Amino acid sequence: MARTLGDILSWAKENLKRAGVDDLDAELLLQSVLRQSRSQLLLNLQDEIPVIKEKEYESLIEKRSTHIPLQYLTGTVEFYNIELRCDQRALIPRPETEILVDTVLQKLSNFPAPKILDIGTGTGNIAIALAKNLPDSHITSVDISGDALDLAASNARLNGVERRINLIQGDILDSVFIRTFGLFDCVISNPPYVAIADKETLQPEVAKYEPAMAIFTGDDPLIFYKTIVSNILYILNVQGLLAFEVGLGQAGMIQDLMKPAFDKIAVTKDLAGIERIVTGIYAGTY
Repeated sequence: MARTLGDILSWAKENLKRAGVDDLDAELLLQSVLRQSRSQLLLNLQDEIPVIKEKEYESLIEKRSTHIPLQYLTGTVEFYNIELRCDQRALIPRPETEILVDTVLQKLSNFPAPKILDIGTGTGNIAIALAKNLPDSHITSVDISGDALDLAASNARLNGVERRINLIQGDILDSVFIRTFGLFDCVISNPPYVAIADKETLQPEVAKYEPAMAIFTGDDPLIFYKTIVSNILYILNVQGLLAFEVGLGQAGMIQDLMKPAFDKIAVTKDLAGIERIVTGIYAGTY
């Protein structure tokens, strides 16, 4: 006997609860399978689910029960009012990074056509959000992962900004490489900032399934910040903006790194009250 949407939704929620996963994901996955909004789904709970959709949904629930991230299962994520493709080639964009984008947009209001360097682009979320909101900007996005850059290129095309984003593959920890870019009006980065020793403290969705190179830094969680700041005279114009997303408890250390060469250093907190964004204006003293 065919199950109703309500029946299979109840089954899915129980399975996710037993696995320690938020049962709201059961609704979100069913919406994705049926291509329905939440209101449509709730109105149709007495409808029978087609067998092919039932099998697809059961498979997704089984995968989510193993803590594969929701966004990797649906294949999409919303970020700063844009839709992005999302899979295991890149880190899943977080709401905290929307605050980074918002902060930079405010601080670049006096730049008519800013040149921006996005370090560690991943899905391309930061670059694409900036390009959509700064139509005269020109953005260079760098990542060590060719797979991530392929995903970023796909997302740039999806959002119609591919002509204004230049994607480059390379290791930002290589000082020779970082000095080949030229000068920009803004350098923005959400780099890896978790020490490998802290891996066991992370949620399984992050530790098991998101790309390690986008999360972990080896023994020094500040290595990317140190490299960028120490090479700043090669990549940022005087009076240009440097903007970082930082990890829990790192904001003070990042400010100390920036103090010798930056004015107007500022910290912005995320919605949880954590110091998450550090910005400064390059004074040209390095």
